[in-house]
Amino acid sequence: MTEHDFDIAVTFAGEDREFVDEVVALVKASGVSVFYDEDAKVEMWGEDLTEFFPDVYERRARYAVMFVSAHYAAKPWTRLERRSVLLRAMQSNAAYLLPVRLDSTQLPGVRSTVAYLDAHTEGAAGIAEAVKAKLGGSRADGTRRFNGRVPRTPSEAATLVGERPAGWEYILFSYWLSTGLEQRSDAYNDHRLQFALGGQFVPTEALVDYIQSEFAAIQAVTETFERLLLGPGQVSAMGARGEEGDPDLIEHLASRLLQIYDELLAWSQRLRSATTPLEEGRATLRALADYAAQPIEAVRDFVMDLRDRMDGLNATLEKGESVELQLVIAFEIPEEASLRYERSFDRLTRALR
Repeated sequence: MTEHDFDIAVTFAGEDREFVDEVVALVKASGVSVFYDEDAKVEMWGEDLTEFFPDVYERRARYAVMFVSAHYAAKPWTRLERRSVLLRAMQSNAAYLLPVRLDSTQLPGVRSTVAYLDAHTEGAAGIAEAVKAKLGGSRADGTRRFNGRVPRTPSEAATLVGERPAGWEYILFSYWLSTGLEQRSDAYNDHRLQFALGGQFVPTEALVDYIQSEFAAIQAVTETFERLLLGPGQVSAMGARGEEGDPDLIEHLASRLLQIYDELLAWSQRLRSATTPLEEGRATLRALADYAAQPIEAVRDFVMDLRDRMDGLNATLEKGESVELQLVIAFEIPEEASLRYERSFDRLTRALR
């Protein structure tokens, strides 16, 4: 067991962040523990960085991955980091500095005989694979980093995928759903306020066809959600009994379910914003828009209830207790909303005679 807090610490210039960010995301997805300044903002908050960074690079990381470029050579902060990396490398009996060249810049203090990887040749994926190969089966301090609950941050999600504890597939699924739901809070609040502007104008003669078409559309949307959630796609993503799931497919499944949630919100907004000359027509459109209210709330309740249950899933499984997971969602139009629409539509058809 090692005594390091991080498998790797990356050191780079801000101008090169886009490439470094891609490498970091790839290695973190494999469970590699990375010191990356974007993830350490809270830890660094209030610290004297002239002491904090040397401690990271001289003591807390197993390897330092240095992204060498002209920008890196010119920056005072990267010069501080480089000095700490070189000091640790000089004191270490094993390889510590892992240089990655972004251009042909030669850094003072780094011997030309130290082997490096070329970013342009390897690409971010190649660098990430090389880091994983260098680490082998060893990880910083050898301890589990998964905190037992549905992740709340991308870093926690990467740890979950890297360690893959019991039930990780459903925990990851819950993460993508709950994160996506939170990102859509503005659209949901617009729905709650029934806010809608600048909609489609529907001529009187086209009104009935428009309403019937939108009625069919909402039925298709809810049916698609149920098929995705309960159909063979779930098995493909989560894995059949005794088989591991596919993290990319789990994320994709969650994104498609959220896309349907988006369509429910958009459908309701579209009907509320639509205009037509007849008051009976406008009333019917508003009444039909209420058909989305229960499905929208049902999706939200399902996602939040799933997160509550998945927060305790791993602990239950590790106790040896069995868990029967049923992903159930019920779309039911309240009788009151249905009657209001039917009465409005009846008044509309009488007005059109």
